[in-house]
Amino acid sequence: MSSFEVNKIECGDLSQNTFQLGVILYSSELFNESFLIKMRDCVLKLKEDHPLKQWLKWVAATPQVSKKTQERVGFLGEIINSQFNLITDQKVKNQIIEVIGEIPEATILERILKSQLYLIIGNVTKSDNLMRDILKRSPLENWRGYSPRHSFYHVLAKQNIQQIFERLGRHPADRKVFNLFCLYFKNYGNDPALRQMLDGIDLENLHSRLDLKFIEHLSPDLINFLRLKRSDPIRQNEKLLDTAQFPLEMQIYWVWPFLDAEPFVSQNLVMALESLHEKDLLWFNYLMDNEKLADIYTSKTGKSFLPGRRLFLRTQLDSEQDFMLALFKLLEMGDIDNSLVAKTVHFLRHE
Repeated sequence: MSSFEVNKIECGDLSQNTFQLGVILYSSELFNESFLIKMRDCVLKLKEDHPLKQWLKWVAATPQVSKKTQERVGFLGEIINSQFNLITDQKVKNQIIEVIGEIPEATILERILKSQLYLIIGNVTKSDNLMRDILKRSPLENWRGYSPRHSFYHVLAKQNIQQIFERLGRHPADRKVFNLFCLYFKNYGNDPALRQMLDGIDLENLHSRLDLKFIEHLSPDLINFLRLKRSDPIRQNEKLLDTAQFPLEMQIYWVWPFLDAEPFVSQNLVMALESLHEKDLLWFNYLMDNEKLADIYTSKTGKSFLPGRRLFLRTQLDSEQDFMLALFKLLEMGDIDNSLVAKTVHFLRHE
């Protein structure tokens, strides 16, 4: 599904569920007017309850933006793109403080925007604390719970992410928290544009300080992962045996899915996997993509997770928090049908 070019899809292609999902999941921000006109012509004769028709109505609907929101967007745009590292005008500072109080913290982008606004009014501590909060959460925790319902603050931050990172990076205050924040995204993010942008940020100075205790306290699990990543593969496997430094719970959420390191075989490992099976079956299914882990679990417990895997993932589609994680696995498995298309449109339209 990821191999076709969405703007080259013809009406006849849309009879297939795979192509329907490809169009529906493609970022609507990248659609051009000619494509939307073609889609409108393609779905015109479809029934009103057809998922594609419902999706197109959702995409084409232009939400009304209040005058206050328009003014707020304009004001924040000026602040984000300002050349000043510090705002001293009390009237403007008060406006920024008022905005900060209204920005939710439901998404990473909202928190990044809030962090930059704190920094520009001189509150370095609160700016760093927002980034530290992200750094201390596992990648799964930070990215789980994707929702199509985004505030205009989230959208604004996404549109101006390069400017925000540049402003966060060039501030004269100590930037070790921000630099560590960049390393987090370089290691756990997969957005090509963001990764390319982060490649332009010099992080070597922080790399040389990863063994220092005052760096470790900022995010112990991330620092241990970065230290582990610097080791050669043989040493990585040896270090993972040290469960005092690399607890199994840390390995499950920070290491195994993101590093080509072989989990060691032990009764403790099997017990950790069985515990995860009870506590977080969806993430357990993600880990079981590792053939060695799957073999270890099956051979040591005599249990097979495969027979009920598709049914389990289908049930997870009813959870807004886990919808996108379950959908991703179903797409990998090629388990695509009319029901999956309809549920995806239902989720995106947040009915």
